[in-house]
Amino acid sequence: MCGAHAAVRHLLGGMQELNVITVIDMEAGLEHLSRGTDRHVDALLVVAEPYFKALETARRCVELGRELKIPRVAAVANKFRSNRDLEVVRKYAASHNIEILAEVPYDDEIQSADLAGSAPDLGERNAAAAAIEKVAVALGL
Repeated sequence: MCGAHAAVRHLLGGMQELNVITVIDMEAGLEHLSRGTDRHVDALLVVAEPYFKALETARRCVELGRELKIPRVAAVANKFRSNRDLEVVRKYAASHNIEILAEVPYDDEIQSADLAGSAPDLGERNAAAAAIEKVAVALGL
């Protein structure tokens, strides 16, 4: 058993009793699911970017989340640059019975802030910020 995954799993189990809202950004891929790190979560949001390998990984994460009986499993379409990109994600999700909770467009400001190692300063009219707000609303936060 991986010590880091066991520690996170234990921490999440303890937080469940506190009835607090916690958002955890896990690394991409299946390892945290296969090791049971997400055992105590109420929702699993899988990021789906408009690339075949990313979509295949997202599908496998959704399937594993369902097998683990996570109460809510959905995808967030991310970093799409065009309507074509978005349609690719939508079509793939529909063909695999995956709910898309929100659609976050690619944003130069977010990438620039990330490269600078700082938080993006997004106004309320920013499309990416609005999509992220939609995630919070859909989860009842």
